[in-house]
Amino acid sequence: MDPRALGEFGLIEAIRRRAARDTRGSSPWRVAIGDDAAVLTPRAGEELVLTTDALVEDVHFRWRSSDPRRVGHKALAVNLSDVSAMGARPVGCLLTLALPSGLAATRLEGFLSGFLSLARASRCPLVGGDVVRARQFSATVTAIGAVARGRALLRSAARPGERVFVTGTLGGAAAGLARLERGRLRTPLDRRLARRQQAPEPRLAAGAALVEARLSRAAIDISDGLAQDLGHLCEESGVGARIALETVPVMRGATLAQALTGGEDYELLFTAKKSAPSAAVLGQRLGCRVSEIGVITARPGLVITRSGRPVQMSTKGFQHFKASPKGSEK
Repeated sequence: MDPRALGEFGLIEAIRRRAARDTRGSSPWRVAIGDDAAVLTPRAGEELVLTTDALVEDVHFRWRSSDPRRVGHKALAVNLSDVSAMGARPVGCLLTLALPSGLAATRLEGFLSGFLSLARASRCPLVGGDVVRARQFSATVTAIGAVARGRALLRSAARPGERVFVTGTLGGAAAGLARLERGRLRTPLDRRLARRQQAPEPRLAAGAALVEARLSRAAIDISDGLAQDLGHLCEESGVGARIALETVPVMRGATLAQALTGGEDYELLFTAKKSAPSAAVLGQRLGCRVSEIGVITARPGLVITRSGRPVQMSTKGFQHFKASPKGSEK
Protein backbone atom coordinates (compact mmCIF):
# COMPACT_ATOMS: atom_id res chain seq x y z
CA MET A 1 0.00 0.00 0.00
CA ASP A 2 2.09 2.87 -1.38
CA PRO A 3 0.51 6.37 -1.03
CA ARG A 4 2.71 7.70 -3.85
CA ALA A 5 1.41 5.06 -6.25
CA LEU A 6 -2.21 5.18 -5.11
CA GLY A 7 -2.62 8.92 -4.62
CA GLU A 8 -5.00 10.46 -2.08
CA PHE A 9 -8.26 9.07 -3.45
CA GLY A 10 -6.80 5.71 -4.34
CA LEU A 11 -5.52 5.37 -0.77
CA ILE A 12 -8.92 6.34 0.66
CA GLU A 13 -10.62 3.77 -1.56
CA ALA A 14 -8.15 1.06 -0.50
CA ILE A 15 -8.83 1.80 3.17
CA ARG A 16 -12.59 1.92 2.48
CA ARG A 17 -12.57 -1.57 0.96
CA ARG A 18 -10.71 -3.01 3.95
CA ALA A 19 -12.99 -1.33 6.49
CA ALA A 20 -16.34 -1.84 4.71
CA ARG A 21 -17.04 -5.39 5.95
CA ASP A 22 -17.20 -4.15 9.56
CA THR A 23 -20.20 -1.86 8.88
CA ARG A 24 -22.42 -4.42 7.12
CA GLY A 25 -25.40 -6.27 8.56
CA SER A 26 -26.64 -5.10 11.95
CA SER A 27 -24.29 -2.12 12.17
CA PRO A 28 -25.77 1.12 13.58
CA TRP A 29 -23.98 3.01 10.80
CA ARG A 30 -26.43 3.85 8.01
CA VAL A 31 -23.67 5.64 6.05
CA ALA A 32 -19.96 5.01 6.55
CA ILE A 33 -16.90 5.82 4.39
CA GLY A 34 -17.79 7.32 1.03
CA ASP A 35 -19.91 10.35 1.88
CA ASP A 36 -19.09 13.78 3.32
CA ALA A 37 -19.87 12.40 6.78
CA ALA A 38 -20.94 9.14 8.39
CA VAL A 39 -24.50 8.65 9.64
CA LEU A 40 -25.15 6.85 12.92
CA THR A 41 -28.49 5.61 14.24
CA PRO A 42 -28.04 5.24 18.02
CA ARG A 43 -30.10 2.88 20.14
CA ALA A 44 -33.00 4.26 22.14
CA GLY A 45 -32.08 5.14 25.71
CA GLU A 46 -28.37 5.58 25.02
CA GLU A 47 -26.02 8.56 25.03
CA LEU A 48 -22.93 8.88 22.86
CA VAL A 49 -19.45 9.49 24.21
CA LEU A 50 -16.66 10.85 22.00
CA THR A 51 -12.92 11.01 22.55
CA THR A 52 -9.90 11.82 20.43
CA ASP A 53 -6.17 11.23 20.73
CA ALA A 54 -3.13 11.46 18.50
CA LEU A 55 -0.08 9.24 18.01
CA VAL A 56 2.88 11.20 16.66
CA GLU A 57 6.18 9.87 15.32
CA ASP A 58 9.14 10.69 17.62
CA VAL A 59 6.76 11.83 20.37
CA HIS A 60 4.79 8.66 21.15
CA PHE A 61 6.88 6.11 19.25
CA ARG A 62 9.92 5.65 17.01
CA TRP A 63 9.84 3.47 13.92
CA ARG A 64 13.25 1.97 14.68
CA SER A 65 11.95 0.37 17.88
CA SER A 66 8.29 -0.16 16.91
CA ASP A 67 6.40 -2.80 14.96
CA PRO A 68 4.02 -0.94 12.59
CA ARG A 69 1.17 -3.31 13.53
CA ARG A 70 1.60 -2.37 17.18
CA VAL A 71 1.63 1.33 16.31
CA GLY A 72 -1.71 0.87 14.55
CA HIS A 73 -3.08 -1.16 17.44
CA LYS A 74 -2.03 1.44 19.98
CA ALA A 75 -3.46 4.36 17.99
CA LEU A 76 -6.94 2.87 18.43
CA ALA A 77 -6.35 1.24 21.83
CA VAL A 78 -5.64 4.49 23.68
CA ASN A 79 -8.95 5.89 22.45
CA LEU A 80 -10.87 2.73 23.31
CA SER A 81 -9.39 2.97 26.79
CA ASP A 82 -11.11 6.34 27.20
CA VAL A 83 -14.36 4.79 25.98
CA SER A 84 -13.98 2.00 28.54
CA ALA A 85 -13.31 4.53 31.32
CA MET A 86 -16.76 5.99 30.61
CA GLY A 87 -18.32 2.54 30.86
CA ALA A 88 -19.36 2.70 27.20
CA ARG A 89 -19.35 0.15 24.39
CA PRO A 90 -17.48 1.08 21.20
CA VAL A 91 -19.60 2.10 18.23
CA GLY A 92 -17.12 3.31 15.64
CA CYS A 93 -14.07 5.46 14.93
CA LEU A 94 -12.58 8.06 12.60
CA LEU A 95 -8.93 8.07 11.51
CA THR A 96 -6.87 10.95 10.12
CA LEU A 97 -3.46 9.94 8.78
CA ALA A 98 -0.65 12.44 8.18
CA LEU A 99 1.87 10.69 5.92
CA PRO A 100 5.41 11.73 4.91
CA SER A 101 6.05 11.37 1.19
CA GLY A 102 8.84 8.88 1.88
CA LEU A 103 6.89 6.60 4.22
CA ALA A 104 7.61 2.94 3.46
CA ALA A 105 4.56 1.13 2.10
CA THR A 106 5.21 -1.75 4.51
CA ARG A 107 4.87 0.62 7.48
CA LEU A 108 1.51 1.94 6.32
CA GLU A 109 0.30 -1.57 5.54
CA GLY A 110 1.38 -2.79 8.97
CA PHE A 111 -0.22 0.19 10.70
CA LEU A 112 -3.57 -0.36 9.00
CA SER A 113 -3.46 -4.10 9.69
CA GLY A 114 -2.93 -3.52 13.41
CA PHE A 115 -5.55 -0.76 13.55
CA LEU A 116 -8.26 -2.66 11.68
CA SER A 117 -7.57 -5.90 13.54
CA LEU A 118 -8.30 -4.21 16.89
CA ALA A 119 -11.26 -2.34 15.37
CA ARG A 120 -12.76 -5.66 14.29
CA ALA A 121 -12.07 -7.40 17.59
CA SER A 122 -13.58 -4.46 19.52
CA ARG A 123 -16.61 -4.06 17.21
CA CYS A 124 -15.50 -0.50 16.56
CA PRO A 125 -15.59 -0.08 12.75
CA LEU A 126 -13.67 2.59 10.92
CA VAL A 127 -16.33 4.86 9.38
CA GLY A 128 -14.40 7.89 8.12
CA GLY A 129 -11.43 10.20 8.43
CA ASP A 130 -8.85 11.89 6.23
CA VAL A 131 -5.40 11.47 4.70
CA VAL A 132 -2.92 14.32 4.29
CA ARG A 133 0.75 14.77 3.43
CA ALA A 134 3.01 15.87 6.27
CA ARG A 135 6.66 16.02 7.32
CA GLN A 136 6.24 13.30 9.94
CA PHE A 137 3.81 10.49 10.50
CA SER A 138 0.86 10.95 12.83
CA ALA A 139 -2.47 9.24 13.37
CA THR A 140 -5.37 11.07 14.98
CA VAL A 141 -8.29 8.92 16.06
CA THR A 142 -11.77 9.86 17.22
CA ALA A 143 -13.60 7.00 18.92
CA ILE A 144 -17.34 6.95 19.54
CA GLY A 145 -19.05 4.91 22.23
CA ALA A 146 -22.55 4.46 23.60
CA VAL A 147 -23.71 4.11 27.20
CA ALA A 148 -27.10 3.94 28.93
CA ARG A 149 -28.52 7.41 29.44
CA GLY A 150 -27.29 9.01 32.66
CA ARG A 151 -25.03 6.06 33.52
CA ALA A 152 -21.63 7.11 32.14
CA LEU A 153 -18.73 6.81 34.60
CA LEU A 154 -17.42 10.31 35.37
CA ARG A 155 -14.29 11.75 36.94
CA SER A 156 -16.55 14.12 38.86
CA ALA A 157 -18.67 11.46 40.60
CA ALA A 158 -16.35 10.20 43.38
CA ARG A 159 -17.56 10.77 46.95
CA PRO A 160 -15.83 10.73 50.37
CA GLY A 161 -15.78 7.29 51.94
CA GLU A 162 -15.81 5.41 48.64
CA ARG A 163 -13.15 2.75 48.13
CA VAL A 164 -10.55 3.05 45.36
CA PHE A 165 -9.81 0.14 43.01
CA VAL A 166 -7.61 -0.54 39.97
CA THR A 167 -7.75 -3.28 37.35
CA GLY A 168 -4.76 -5.37 36.33
CA THR A 169 -1.19 -4.47 37.24
CA LEU A 170 0.73 -1.22 36.85
CA GLY A 171 4.18 -0.08 35.78
CA GLY A 172 4.60 -2.56 32.96
CA ALA A 173 4.41 -0.01 30.16
CA ALA A 174 7.08 2.21 31.74
CA ALA A 175 9.31 -0.80 32.36
CA GLY A 176 8.79 -1.90 28.76
CA LEU A 177 9.69 1.55 27.46
CA ALA A 178 12.93 1.52 29.47
CA ARG A 179 13.88 -1.81 27.93
CA LEU A 180 13.01 -0.66 24.42
CA GLU A 181 15.16 2.45 24.81
CA ARG A 182 18.09 0.32 25.98
CA GLY A 183 17.54 -2.14 23.16
CA ARG A 184 17.16 -4.91 25.73
CA LEU A 185 14.56 -7.50 24.78
CA ARG A 186 16.42 -10.68 25.69
CA THR A 187 13.89 -12.58 27.78
CA PRO A 188 10.18 -13.44 27.55
CA LEU A 189 9.57 -10.98 30.39
CA ASP A 190 11.36 -8.20 28.48
CA ARG A 191 9.18 -8.87 25.45
CA ARG A 192 6.02 -9.03 27.54
CA LEU A 193 6.82 -5.63 29.07
CA ALA A 194 7.57 -4.16 25.64
CA ARG A 195 4.22 -5.40 24.37
CA ARG A 196 2.52 -3.77 27.36
CA GLN A 197 4.01 -0.45 26.24
CA GLN A 198 3.45 -0.84 22.52
CA ALA A 199 0.15 -2.73 22.33
CA PRO A 200 -2.04 -2.07 25.38
CA GLU A 201 -5.38 -3.84 25.72
CA PRO A 202 -8.26 -1.50 26.70
CA ARG A 203 -10.53 -2.76 29.51
CA LEU A 204 -13.74 -2.54 27.49
CA ALA A 205 -15.53 -5.45 29.18
CA ALA A 206 -14.59 -4.21 32.65
CA GLY A 207 -15.84 -0.67 32.01
CA ALA A 208 -19.13 -1.94 30.61
CA ALA A 209 -19.56 -4.33 33.56
CA LEU A 210 -19.14 -1.48 36.05
CA VAL A 211 -22.08 0.30 34.43
CA GLU A 212 -24.28 -2.72 33.81
CA ALA A 213 -23.99 -3.94 37.43
CA ARG A 214 -24.13 -0.39 38.86
CA LEU A 215 -20.88 -1.04 40.72
CA SER A 216 -19.36 2.42 40.24
CA ARG A 217 -20.12 6.00 39.24
CA ALA A 218 -16.57 7.36 38.91
CA ALA A 219 -13.63 6.13 36.85
CA ILE A 220 -10.59 7.19 34.83
CA ASP A 221 -8.11 5.25 32.73
CA ILE A 222 -4.47 5.25 33.81
CA SER A 223 -2.62 6.92 30.94
CA ASP A 224 -0.38 9.42 32.74
CA GLY A 225 0.43 7.42 35.88
CA LEU A 226 -1.62 6.21 38.84
CA ALA A 227 -0.83 9.18 41.08
CA GLN A 228 -1.47 11.84 38.45
CA ASP A 229 -4.67 10.26 37.11
CA LEU A 230 -6.06 9.69 40.60
CA GLY A 231 -5.30 13.37 41.18
CA HIS A 232 -7.35 14.27 38.10
CA LEU A 233 -10.31 12.28 39.40
CA CYS A 234 -10.06 13.85 42.84
CA GLU A 235 -9.80 17.37 41.44
CA GLU A 236 -12.89 16.94 39.26
CA SER A 237 -14.83 15.47 42.21
CA GLY A 238 -13.63 18.04 44.75
CA VAL A 239 -12.25 15.32 47.04
CA GLY A 240 -8.95 13.77 48.11
CA ALA A 241 -7.61 10.22 48.35
CA ARG A 242 -5.44 8.08 50.57
CA ILE A 243 -3.66 5.09 49.02
CA ALA A 244 -1.43 2.44 50.58
CA LEU A 245 1.77 1.60 48.69
CA GLU A 246 1.71 -2.04 49.77
CA THR A 247 -1.63 -2.53 47.98
CA VAL A 248 -0.57 -1.10 44.59
CA PRO A 249 -0.41 -4.01 42.09
CA VAL A 250 3.02 -3.75 40.43
CA MET A 251 3.61 -5.79 37.30
CA ARG A 252 6.48 -8.24 37.46
CA GLY A 253 9.63 -6.60 36.09
CA ALA A 254 8.45 -3.09 36.98
CA THR A 255 9.15 -0.88 40.00
CA LEU A 256 6.77 0.78 42.41
CA ALA A 257 7.87 4.19 41.09
CA GLN A 258 6.97 3.09 37.56
CA ALA A 259 3.58 1.90 38.80
CA LEU A 260 2.89 5.27 40.44
CA THR A 261 4.14 7.63 37.77
CA GLY A 262 5.07 5.69 34.62
CA GLY A 263 1.74 5.88 32.80
CA GLU A 264 0.46 4.19 29.62
CA ASP A 265 -0.83 1.13 31.48
CA TYR A 266 -4.41 1.90 30.35
CA GLU A 267 -5.91 0.10 33.31
CA LEU A 268 -9.09 1.42 34.95
CA LEU A 269 -9.09 3.26 38.26
CA PHE A 270 -12.57 3.45 39.78
CA THR A 271 -14.37 4.08 43.05
CA ALA A 272 -17.14 2.09 44.71
CA LYS A 273 -19.32 2.45 47.77
CA LYS A 274 -18.29 1.09 51.19
CA SER A 275 -20.83 -1.70 50.73
CA ALA A 276 -19.34 -2.80 47.40
CA PRO A 277 -18.08 -6.38 47.05
CA SER A 278 -14.47 -7.33 47.76
CA ALA A 279 -11.77 -6.86 45.13
CA ALA A 280 -11.83 -10.61 44.47
CA VAL A 281 -15.57 -10.60 43.78
CA LEU A 282 -15.27 -7.47 41.64
CA GLY A 283 -12.53 -9.19 39.67
CA GLN A 284 -14.86 -12.09 38.92
CA ARG A 285 -17.58 -9.73 37.74
CA LEU A 286 -15.23 -7.60 35.64
CA GLY A 287 -13.28 -10.53 34.21
CA CYS A 288 -9.86 -9.29 35.30
CA ARG A 289 -7.68 -8.80 38.34
CA VAL A 290 -8.93 -6.03 40.65
CA SER A 291 -7.03 -4.54 43.62
CA GLU A 292 -8.30 -2.23 46.34
CA ILE A 293 -5.69 0.46 46.96
CA GLY A 294 -7.27 3.16 49.10
CA VAL A 295 -10.19 5.40 49.97
CA ILE A 296 -11.65 8.74 48.86
CA THR A 297 -11.40 11.47 51.52
CA ALA A 298 -13.27 14.71 52.06
CA ARG A 299 -10.03 16.65 52.45
CA PRO A 300 -8.47 17.49 49.06
CA GLY A 301 -5.02 16.15 48.21
CA LEU A 302 -3.41 12.77 47.69
CA VAL A 303 -1.89 11.06 50.74
CA ILE A 304 0.38 8.08 50.12
CA THR A 305 1.10 5.75 53.03
CA ARG A 306 3.39 2.83 53.81
CA SER A 307 2.38 0.61 56.73
CA GLY A 308 -0.21 3.23 57.67
CA ARG A 309 2.25 6.14 57.83
CA PRO A 310 2.34 9.00 55.29
CA VAL A 311 5.41 9.04 53.03
CA GLN A 312 6.73 11.68 50.67
CA MET A 313 7.03 10.51 47.07
CA SER A 314 7.05 12.19 43.71
CA THR A 315 3.53 11.93 42.28
CA LYS A 316 4.25 13.50 38.93
CA GLY A 317 3.38 11.65 35.75
CA PHE A 318 3.90 12.46 32.09
CA GLN A 319 2.81 15.82 30.66
CA HIS A 320 3.25 17.17 27.16
CA PHE A 321 5.16 20.48 27.04
CA LYS A 322 7.10 19.53 30.20
CA ALA A 323 10.75 18.52 30.04
CA SER A 324 11.15 14.80 29.28
CA PRO A 325 14.13 12.54 30.04
CA LYS A 326 16.73 12.77 27.30
CA GLY A 327 16.17 10.08 24.71
CA SER A 328 12.73 9.15 25.96
CA GLU A 329 9.99 8.13 23.55
CA LYS A 330 7.65 10.31 25.63
